[in-house]
Amino acid sequence: MIYEERRIRLHPGSFANYRTWALETLWPELTAAGHRPLCVLNGLIGARAEEVVCFSGFEDFDAWQDAQPLLAGGADGPRQWIASEEARPLLASSYRPTGPTRPEDRRPVYGLRRWWIRPEDWLTFNRLSFEGVWPPLDHMGHWVLGQFRDAATTSPLAIINLAGYPDVAHWQYTRKPSEHDVPAELLEKFATLGRERSKLVLTSYVCLMAAHWPD
Repeated sequence: MIYEERRIRLHPGSFANYRTWALETLWPELTAAGHRPLCVLNGLIGARAEEVVCFSGFEDFDAWQDAQPLLAGGADGPRQWIASEEARPLLASSYRPTGPTRPEDRRPVYGLRRWWIRPEDWLTFNRLSFEGVWPPLDHMGHWVLGQFRDAATTSPLAIINLAGYPDVAHWQYTRKPSEHDVPAELLEKFATLGRERSKLVLTSYVCLMAAHWPD
């Protein structure tokens, strides 16, 4: 599949209107067309409320291109609220997303983390994430909605991770798994494989985003 990251900067005070359109109009239209909307996020900490990021999945590149009129909306809808936007195609990790987002996998808060790595390290980075980093954090209640890379191979290669948490305090809580009730075998892998993964990272940053879903 091809995934899209759509980054939108709204005019001040426009988020409520955009949210309504995205969840009540765009989401059902994408689903009816056979596409896979994943989430609508807006800034919470480290990003302004008017900074919106939407992720959606498509069967292939042609399906993504065909869906652009839906995603862009019309002048009587989202265009009047948008100051600027950009969209780019992504490829997903083989581990997550695992399919359409199940209600039990949704979280109210997401750490939207961006890494830059060497393109040849992509497969190793994902394996170390899945086998070593995610299991102890999943044990603590976090859940990775998806991990993606730019569809174009660039050097360095941009990676996006969407890790969900019940609230901001829980995000902080998971920063030190060794201080909490996590099985020893998970902590051992977290320490060794997490260290290996850290060596692959050239630079990174994270912001916390609020997640929005259809009712």
